[in-house]
Amino acid sequence: MRERENAKITSQRGQALVEFALVSPMLFLMMLGIMEFGFMFQHDVAITNAARSGARWAATHPTAWSNASAAPSNSIEGQVQYAGGTSSIPNDDSHLVINYLVPGGGSPTVCGHYSASSGSFVANSGYTQGTCVVAGTIIQVQVTSPYTFITPFISALFPGGIRLTATGAVLEES
Repeated sequence: MRERENAKITSQRGQALVEFALVSPMLFLMMLGIMEFGFMFQHDVAITNAARSGARWAATHPTAWSNASAAPSNSIEGQVQYAGGTSSIPNDDSHLVINYLVPGGGSPTVCGHYSASSGSFVANSGYTQGTCVVAGTIIQVQVTSPYTFITPFISALFPGGIRLTATGAVLEES
């Protein structure tokens, strides 16, 4: 009788070990996915706060531009770069866009933007910097940042990572 009970306990232990071996990789991958999503969400929140910070600064300093790679903190780009966790965002036209929009009609019209590559304001046709950068204009700061995955399994699925974009917009006060 005892031999039979010992054999049953041993076989149950073996069964539990096999079940754990089958289920543990799925649980481990799910745990890594949850962690990766948390890191990506934190990065998205950081660039959203950076865009908002740049837009808030632009509301009172609408022409405080800089094309320096490490922009000074008294510029719109510097406010974006010095916001928490976003110092690695390059100050170029593909990562940081500052648009000026004229409200009216159904949707605002872009009257111009600041170009870091040329280091100057670029007005759209029919506008100048003097007619575009005025009180009541909407200033839109858009930040685009790549996110590279940390876990090897997910980074193999997305080898180039993904691009996260955030936009902040305010009405110019001055």
